[in-house]
Amino acid sequence: MAATHQPKAIIAAIVAAVLVVAAGVTAGLTYHAELWGGKTLPDIAAASADSGKQSGKAKAAVTADSVVAQLKAKGITSAKHKEFSGAEKGAFLGYGNAKAGQRVRSGSSVVVRESAGPGVPSNVEHAKASTAVTTLKTMGVPVHTKQIAVSSSSQLAGGTVVATYPLAGQAVTDATTGIYVGIAAKTDGKTPAIPYDAIGTDINSVKDTLTKAGVNVTAKPHFSSNKNVGKLISSSPAPGTVLSSGESVTLYYGVGADKVQEATVGQSNAPYFYASELNDAVTGTYCKSTVTDVAKDCITLAQDENGSVYRVTAKDTGTSSDEHSNDILTMCFPFADGNAGDIGTCSYGGSQLPAGEGGMAKRLIAKQWGAFDFGELGGSPSCGTAMFSPYDEGCNANKQVVQDQDMSGATFDMHDFYVFFASGANLDAIEQSGYFDDSALAAAKKGSKPDASRPFILARDASQYDTTSVPYSKAPVPSGQTLVQDPFVPGVGEFSASVKFKPAPTDANAYYLVESGQPDWQSLPDCDANGKVSEAAAQEQGFWRQVQGKYIFSVGAGAWSTIMTVNADGTFSADYHDSDLGVTGDGYPNGSRSIASGTGKFNYSKRNDDGSFSMICDQKAFHQNGTVGDVTIKDGVRVETVDGIYGLTPCGTFTVYPTGYATSALSDDVKSWMYGTVGNPLPSTLAGPLIVNDSGTFAFVYDQN
Repeated sequence: MAATHQPKAIIAAIVAAVLVVAAGVTAGLTYHAELWGGKTLPDIAAASADSGKQSGKAKAAVTADSVVAQLKAKGITSAKHKEFSGAEKGAFLGYGNAKAGQRVRSGSSVVVRESAGPGVPSNVEHAKASTAVTTLKTMGVPVHTKQIAVSSSSQLAGGTVVATYPLAGQAVTDATTGIYVGIAAKTDGKTPAIPYDAIGTDINSVKDTLTKAGVNVTAKPHFSSNKNVGKLISSSPAPGTVLSSGESVTLYYGVGADKVQEATVGQSNAPYFYASELNDAVTGTYCKSTVTDVAKDCITLAQDENGSVYRVTAKDTGTSSDEHSNDILTMCFPFADGNAGDIGTCSYGGSQLPAGEGGMAKRLIAKQWGAFDFGELGGSPSCGTAMFSPYDEGCNANKQVVQDQDMSGATFDMHDFYVFFASGANLDAIEQSGYFDDSALAAAKKGSKPDASRPFILARDASQYDTTSVPYSKAPVPSGQTLVQDPFVPGVGEFSASVKFKPAPTDANAYYLVESGQPDWQSLPDCDANGKVSEAAAQEQGFWRQVQGKYIFSVGAGAWSTIMTVNADGTFSADYHDSDLGVTGDGYPNGSRSIASGTGKFNYSKRNDDGSFSMICDQKAFHQNGTVGDVTIKDGVRVETVDGIYGLTPCGTFTVYPTGYATSALSDDVKSWMYGTVGNPLPSTLAGPLIVNDSGTFAFVYDQN
């Protein structure tokens, strides 16, 4: 009987096997067709991390957005993750949590790595420098390694990254400048230095240590957050610099609202306080809480070679005041149509002036609330596009006229204006004083209050005003005065018919001081990836630290001079001017002026046997600004750009005589150029470095001010 059923069993087994095979084939086909079992990631060519290494602008074959679109078309969920690289911004760098060709389960999310362009990864800080530098060199931009001195007892390990520019986690904004890496080098405890880790420590402790090491120390106040009051926040030379015995150093310590007068005006102004231009207590970069566009969301205040503070703009090319004359910032806005003297315009309080008297008595600086205001262009009216002084000039049909009281064409125009709040400022008192516009205060109440523990700046928003220009004849005269005041300078209470400030302070519109502790990168010595500096590099860096500063070439009388500023990396800027008030003509009643300015770089050459030094002007780097022969009329003066910067050109070889050099050893030609600036007789030794152009023995005297 069993034999009878065997063929049927065999047939059944064969059918079952066929069905299994068919099912397997079907499953295989449907699996490969990705009808089940997940999806396969497409094998897309990714830009390598260092694909921009040669040009910095290597074109991406595939963008991250296009990969996301391809994955979406396949039904694969994805999320982009940005990371810095040398590839073009937006380029596809690969998958983050899977590999090309890999099968991913349905419902899982694939990470698509997208290039954010060159930048400094957030994990670089405190990493081993040699490893970090290797990573940074894939960004396709220059990488500069600088030695930063830290204390011998520092917890920062030698050979590790202690600072970067840009900051860790930030993108490179200038591909030409690239990236700076500060590498820790522990001091031996004997060589004088300003340790980088001294930032945030007691100022007196730092001062005492340097003084005992033979360093000449000056301590100056600088506005800071509450946490840094009384502590070192910066220095010149910058923190991280190894010094020489006898070198001069300025230490900046943090101050808040209770020291506003000390920091801005000083305590030695008796018999009255005089507030005019700003000083280095306010310099630095101030940014909003959220920065999306640095040009719009940050304000940088810097100090030029004349000591004037100005707002840095994209058009600035150096520290010459001629390059930013319209951006100089001042607290004082004199009466427009007369010379009322210091007491009448820029003063308040003191033994000679009772409280409430003086031209600035109703300005914020006099109220001791921890705030003050400042702005551009000094309060004078305009004639056409040029500002002028109506004390001895008039304005008719947009043209200046000499000694004419016709002011029919003159206007007061609104210029950039700011309010500075020191940490701990009394915001309530300022808001209740009537300084801010009522509608602006109402709008501010809908937002968050600013962080009063940090210094911040408010910028006036001209777009919030209906009127930004007023005819001179309609400018109001303050009560008790006969002189016209700029109507766009706000005051406390009834000061004039000034336009009240807009906007009122909120966290969103406050520009906070950035206390990043950034080193002065140019002044630090170059080093290798392990933080080691060659002896020659250290000597050269010390030379530039001693030479950097402002220099004057002039006979001391007359109206001509050349001002040169040398920086810690050997770069320099120079400005020559020669004025002649007697050369007048149609359209330029105030005289004529010849100007020439330029920039360049000195290269250190050698130390000479007599103790002087030699340096050479880099001809490729030397550049004169403007076009020779160009003539403009500015403020009634004919200004012509001439060929050559007097004293500096020809820009060839130069000799530097260091501080303390015996003046008796100088040539008669050199000394003859010095008399006008230094005086006759000359001191026995140089009070500061002397730079002499070997071609013509033109002597640039160090400016002690």
